[in-house]
Amino acid sequence: MTDENSIVVITTSLHGEWQNKVGSLNGWEPAWFPGAVAGIVLASFVLAFLTASTLVERQLHRNLLYKVMPRRAIMKLQRGQTVLEKFNLVTIFFSDIVGFTNMAGNMRPIQVMKMLNELYTELDKLVEKHNVYKVETIGDAYMVVGGAPSRVPAPLAAERVALFALEAVSFVRKFRTKDGNRIFIRAGLASGPTVGGVVGCSMPRYCFFGDTVNFASRMESTSKKMKIQVADITYRLLQDAPTASFVMTKRVEGDIVGVQVKGKGHQVTHWIERAGPRAWDSFVNDEEDVKRDVETPTISSKYSKENYGIKEADSAAEERNYTSEEIYDAMTTQDWESLGHASSSLVAATDDGYSLGFRACALLEHHLLCVLQERDPSAEMNLSVKIQINQFVQEVSETYGTAKFHNWSHANHVTTSMNKLLAVIQEGGEEPIPLNSFSLVFAALVHDAGHTGMSNKILKDIDHPLSKKFDDSIPIAEKNSIDIALDILFRDNFASLRNAILPGEMDKIEFARTLFQSILITDIATPDRVKLGIERFKASQDSQDPDVGLCPLASHISDLFDGVGLDESVKDEHPDEFVVTSSGLKRCVRNEHLMLLSDVGHLCQSWENFIKWNFRLFKELMDCHRKKLCDNPRETWVQGQIAFFDKYIIPLAERSHTFFPDEFGDAIITNAMNNLKLWTMFGIQATNIMALGVRNDEREEAVLMELYGLGSDYLARKGQK
Repeated sequence: MTDENSIVVITTSLHGEWQNKVGSLNGWEPAWFPGAVAGIVLASFVLAFLTASTLVERQLHRNLLYKVMPRRAIMKLQRGQTVLEKFNLVTIFFSDIVGFTNMAGNMRPIQVMKMLNELYTELDKLVEKHNVYKVETIGDAYMVVGGAPSRVPAPLAAERVALFALEAVSFVRKFRTKDGNRIFIRAGLASGPTVGGVVGCSMPRYCFFGDTVNFASRMESTSKKMKIQVADITYRLLQDAPTASFVMTKRVEGDIVGVQVKGKGHQVTHWIERAGPRAWDSFVNDEEDVKRDVETPTISSKYSKENYGIKEADSAAEERNYTSEEIYDAMTTQDWESLGHASSSLVAATDDGYSLGFRACALLEHHLLCVLQERDPSAEMNLSVKIQINQFVQEVSETYGTAKFHNWSHANHVTTSMNKLLAVIQEGGEEPIPLNSFSLVFAALVHDAGHTGMSNKILKDIDHPLSKKFDDSIPIAEKNSIDIALDILFRDNFASLRNAILPGEMDKIEFARTLFQSILITDIATPDRVKLGIERFKASQDSQDPDVGLCPLASHISDLFDGVGLDESVKDEHPDEFVVTSSGLKRCVRNEHLMLLSDVGHLCQSWENFIKWNFRLFKELMDCHRKKLCDNPRETWVQGQIAFFDKYIIPLAERSHTFFPDEFGDAIITNAMNNLKLWTMFGIQATNIMALGVRNDEREEAVLMELYGLGSDYLARKGQK
């Protein structure tokens, strides 16, 4: 026995303690043991592999089955139930190849199959893109339905099918067979009730039945080469389409309007010519769509005068007559001082959500087009991107509440101010960086998204849920706005827009960096954050290497990566982008000051702009006071505004002068000082007017006219007006 093959066992008895060696001369491990372990491991591996293979194969079979028929139908069939569903209003598409019989007669069957496979494979991709349902192909016929089996509002279903039809025809125009020959299709759409279900047991298929199916087939058969004919009810549904605007012409041949349809008699039909983004005021939510009738006009109540307590502007109707670029030009050529006070209703200040939506879309479209054309000078913005810009603006607008100051109107004023500042800088000779400009306009639009009308201090004091979401060092409202904007942008339905903005990693880095820099700095109620911003400005004017501690994003890198779908490895791939450099610091300071100046631009513009937004901020704080969330703002309002001008606004204007031509920089400072002068003279009177207006719940226009008069009367007496 040795220490290698034995152990010592101690036994205590009456005769003392015994130490016995116990062991095996051949060792502790039987000869068969290693083989047994290896066998068990191998068997476990084989069993795991077989189990995984079975699960993968089952999932593949399931996925294939889901492509054959709807998931809901499969579940019913598995339970032995009859699959039968009634749909009140769907839109059905039919197409076939013009002259297919003659074409097939001149081709071998295998060639016909290959040609149809190539064509239908591409159409299948469009089906997925537009979220419609492919029913079947019968020879050269292709059938698609919208609004079933997944139920959606009828106008949305019609829109999806129509957009699919337009893109299908567009694709066929470019399609060539292997022999280089062109093909032509004709298409037809009809809308109405139908029944869907599975008939029979052998080779079951999910089919649709009813008069609407026959009518859609007739729309196709009476259509013309490379044309899309729609029935009258589909035409009316498309007029109410939620996100796309369709150009349609009535079918007229000679003196005959419409077409004779077998089994239907004479029908008035229309051709779909093209589509573009829907005007802002036509947006409605799905719930409203379900409730209203096909012929009910689309009206959104979100931006009504009841919501804002003002008379609606009538500029939305006028703006629909202008292109996005014309609206952009009109907004950009306004004078900074009187921003929003032009005589044209195209750019005049308004709280009408429709007009604000138009303008926001126009600015985003322009700056994104500049981004695309920097990458490719011949680039154009495709329809899906334009539609998604409209949808994005709508969804962002819905995150703004009814706060008196931090609302959708304020976001648009800040965005308009940002756009103007960028234009002035470019006119001054600075070479534009399109993605940076787009990112700043984007940031201005979303910088107060989700704002509660309460300051960060109040959110912390009342233990608001948002205060629990972030660390104490993170500005609550500002970070929440960033999260909301990125959450919307990275939803599946904004893939085209997102890919246009952020096709590569460097684009994501630049976009996210600008977004975080420009929005986080707007937390001007935190003295330390303001102080660091000023220190960054001073360091950017120095030729020495900047202090790493000045980086405003150091504690937000992980959030920045997560927000735009990057991982930590990007730091290794692009190390220079995450080093604090002199040029990077200057760009950061520029971004911060452009946003800060845009955010408080009303204080550096005309008296009318200043006093209007000052009154709205006063009302917002009074709302908080009524809820016992803060002290009465009236008590310190006069001196508070004077101190704000002296200690923050005028120093900000003086620092910002660095980024603009001298004349414009001087004007910003002069405007701020003039407003301070007028407030010093009329602040007490203005505050009394505001307080009285709030107490008596007076109409905002009436209060503003009285406030405007304080400054304009004085300036008139001085001969300045």
